[in-house]
Amino acid sequence: MGNYVSASEVKSFSRVTYQDLEFDSDADYDAFLNDLIDQVEKAIENYCRVPSGFFKPGGLSFTEIHDWNEDGEIHTRYYPILTLTKVELDQAGYNQSSDWTEISSDYYYVKSEYGIIKIIGKTPGHVENSVRIIYTAGYSSVPDDIKIAALIYASNVLHSILQRQFSVTPSDINLKINLIIREVFSQELRRMLSSYRRRF
Repeated sequence: MGNYVSASEVKSFSRVTYQDLEFDSDADYDAFLNDLIDQVEKAIENYCRVPSGFFKPGGLSFTEIHDWNEDGEIHTRYYPILTLTKVELDQAGYNQSSDWTEISSDYYYVKSEYGIIKIIGKTPGHVENSVRIIYTAGYSSVPDDIKIAALIYASNVLHSILQRQFSVTPSDINLKINLIIREVFSQELRRMLSSYRRRF
């Protein structure tokens, strides 16, 4: 499904050319940038505590089991919720075989933006691991903040390579890039991504 940003977008944003980094061709530079973008996006996802591809259009599907709270409020691990497929309660008592029963939307409402489901008028047969939720979370398109953060991040890496004036062709390039990726993850980027960090 592609990346959050493209090699051409990184080139345009950073204004770093293949000649600047002494690549033999623009095609070689594109291949390098695609690898760099993968690493940058993985670093962003790790910081935001989301699975790979979470910010791609359409989101990802999840199935979660939660304990029951007296107030009937359940917090999904990931949000915003794009689609809530099913809410089930385990009606079995303690030490009994599971009896998962789907409840209709008449008995809950959803705060999609925050991943909160409030169940009203129904309760499970016990407390622990008694609510099962199947849903899709994420975004209909890549959020602008995520795109901009990825562009800034990749651009910072490229400019750091230029400043250090090392070749991007040796066998130890991945080690060098990994070190730079950690070093250039600035406070500016952390602030930009802070609202996308998800609860454990």
